[in-house]
Amino acid sequence: MKSSSPIVIGKILSTHGIKGWVSIDCYAYPPENLKTYKTFLNDNKNHEIKILDIKVMPKKIIIKILSFDDINTSENIIGKNICVDNESIPNLEGNEYYWKDLIGLKVLTNKNTDLGVVDFIFNSGSNDILAIKNNNIISYIAFIKENICKIDNNKIIIRDESV
Repeated sequence: MKSSSPIVIGKILSTHGIKGWVSIDCYAYPPENLKTYKTFLNDNKNHEIKILDIKVMPKKIIIKILSFDDINTSENIIGKNICVDNESIPNLEGNEYYWKDLIGLKVLTNKNTDLGVVDFIFNSGSNDILAIKNNNIISYIAFIKENICKIDNNKIIIRDESV
């Protein structure tokens, strides 16, 4: 399901200290994988960045980016998305999915009740959560093996008892 569009893999939230470090919201797992990708800031120029170091702290993740050596420089990129090219992410095996491949899929129960479509996904700390939108109402279902019956290219079928 790969395309050539960029994939958002993180977002710069704030500065951290005076030496250019930034706090990020990271969508890569594990976060250290960010260093293995060719990354860029999703702005008008798609400015390529080199992540030099990553520190996973108890309540946040911080990164050091090449040439961002002081707080003033780093303040300019707050709110920017960190992206990778779709071709640079590894192929997954078996029953593994990237969030980007699940967003927009129709969600049905195993009794054929239409629940809506996956609007977004987030991690609760213990597992991923599907936010399913139906007529501007969002419901949430834990994306765990016990709740999911089947996933194909067009839909996710969940156990009726999960709803």
